[in-house]
Amino acid sequence: MISPSGCGVFGILRKSHAQKISGDQVVKAIDIVSYRGSDKGAGFAVFNREEGNYYYLKAFFLGDPSKMRRVMENVGLQILDETFEAQDGGVCSCNYKVSIGNVAQLRRAVRNLNDMLWPEKRGRIYSMGRSLNIFKGVGYPKDISKIYDVGRYQGDMWLAHTRQPTNSPGSNPYWSHPFSSFDVAIVHNGDVSSFGANLEYLQSRGWSGFVGTDSEVMAFLFEELINEGLSVEEVSKILVNPSRRTSIISPHYDYLYRNARLDGPFTAVIGYDSGDDLYLIGLADRSKFRPVLIGEDEGYYYIASEESQIRLINPGAKVWTLSPGSYFIASLKRGIISYGREREEIISFSQPSFRTENYDIDASNVGYKDLNREILKVGKKEVKVINVMGHRFIGMTFPRAGLKVELYGVVGNAMANLNENNEFYVYGNVADDCCDTMHGGKVVIFGDARDVLAQTLQGGKVFVSGNAGNRVGIQMREYANMRPYLIIGGRVDDYLGEYMAGGVIVVLGLNHKGEKVGNFVGTGMVGGRIFIRGRVDPGRIGVQPSKVEITRLLKALKMEGLINEVDPSLSYIDLMKGLSGDARKFAKKLFEEKVGIPTYDYRELTEEEIKELLPVMREYDNDLRTNVKELLGEKFTVITPSKS
Repeated sequence: MISPSGCGVFGILRKSHAQKISGDQVVKAIDIVSYRGSDKGAGFAVFNREEGNYYYLKAFFLGDPSKMRRVMENVGLQILDETFEAQDGGVCSCNYKVSIGNVAQLRRAVRNLNDMLWPEKRGRIYSMGRSLNIFKGVGYPKDISKIYDVGRYQGDMWLAHTRQPTNSPGSNPYWSHPFSSFDVAIVHNGDVSSFGANLEYLQSRGWSGFVGTDSEVMAFLFEELINEGLSVEEVSKILVNPSRRTSIISPHYDYLYRNARLDGPFTAVIGYDSGDDLYLIGLADRSKFRPVLIGEDEGYYYIASEESQIRLINPGAKVWTLSPGSYFIASLKRGIISYGREREEIISFSQPSFRTENYDIDASNVGYKDLNREILKVGKKEVKVINVMGHRFIGMTFPRAGLKVELYGVVGNAMANLNENNEFYVYGNVADDCCDTMHGGKVVIFGDARDVLAQTLQGGKVFVSGNAGNRVGIQMREYANMRPYLIIGGRVDDYLGEYMAGGVIVVLGLNHKGEKVGNFVGTGMVGGRIFIRGRVDPGRIGVQPSKVEITRLLKALKMEGLINEVDPSLSYIDLMKGLSGDARKFAKKLFEEKVGIPTYDYRELTEEEIKELLPVMREYDNDLRTNVKELLGEKFTVITPSKS
């Protein structure tokens, strides 16, 4: 049995000088994460540019396919050719080559067809494009690839999906991904909570007959906004719905397209043929609740749910993560338009090592469910494993045996969770949810760690040489003589130390000139300490009120005679340092009743702090072959829970 884990997505676009992409490669890249989905749906989209005054339409139809042709001709479509690709539960996948007289007329015809067919679940046109071909159905990715013989196709761009149904059935192919609107295809992981508003936005523009899933609505939203004359980047900004504090959307667009913005946890991969160019787009929600990685090599651009998907095709590709609430855009002709992260940050992401001499296990021939058993079977206290490629749950079934495990490659989700007495040395990168609820032992990562690292860490040490992702060190705690330490050599994204209740986090930001942390550091923090080398913008600490709210607060306090003149440009956290008495109480009650905002100092460490941290930093140096203990003499931003 395969454990579900949320949908898996993949996208790849060739560069203009590179060869077309084989379907076999794409099948391998999505199959390696088939555990993220189920047998309830999978699919592929391929864009292969050709010249010609025609569209390809594909439809699912329940019944005699000849009836579908008659229905299409009745709404004025001129069919040049038709083929029948697959039959699943009486539902035919019918492929039509349609002459274009007028694109607007074609759109109306498709709308009318789906309005007629879908209410009775008789059929649905599910793929529409000049260069686009979609293959989808009920099953795992390998099942769908066999039905359609996906491996024989070559393309300029591909999307792929393995499905874990959340808000629509998996019994028929209608609900499988990818979804398509004219020249647009999309695959998606997550659950868009703005679905109702998004649907109303499309209905106000004449669209109807939807199958009822948020992924389909996202495809139609993208196409509708493009048709309004917006650029690909403008559409991406609107859909990704970034925090208003970033100001990357103008107030005019913010209001005009308020019902077209997406909300909730999502990763989306979009393919688009503009007629002049092909675009591959990746979106991450503002809280980045779903994983998404970007890759680039000499010939191709990649978007994936897990790093192993990219490394399987090219182990040496450059790989980085999207920042929360950001987007990646690359095109066939123009190259990368938006990296989804600052260029300086991308340079700092780590390359994994897959091999070493004198190993005990080659994981390339071992499934992720079997690797723990194979490690224990070696029968030694120290075990070396090479060619790790997304293997999950490493160490979760280990006894308190004092094992030392060296792992070379890309480690999958949930490594060393619940660890008590074992040590793990990773010569590569680690995926999400590493070191969850560790009680002891040690994890040393020579590369990068992704999101939700060291959640509820309550004992032991976690050392990271490179960067870490979103929601790192959340809900850390300590008790009795158990104090956990999390040391990160690079930078960290948003929500570092969220709801932290104990323990120590140190962020060194080595090789980073800019901000070493993202936003919302220490949100809801009630215990523990966070040490960040260098000065941190106070606006990044906690969830603070906006400048508008601060201005209103100051006016109210002045009207009540509780303050005189105060600098309105101060961040809330700095403002609070100057308030006292009733003014301070009023502000805290207004803004901090639900989520506390921590306090901070920018200073040199105290003798007591250095005495505590020095042995931990020496151990970090010894394990990672660095010399960071000398940095304890520099100034740090020290973040602690708010004092009443």
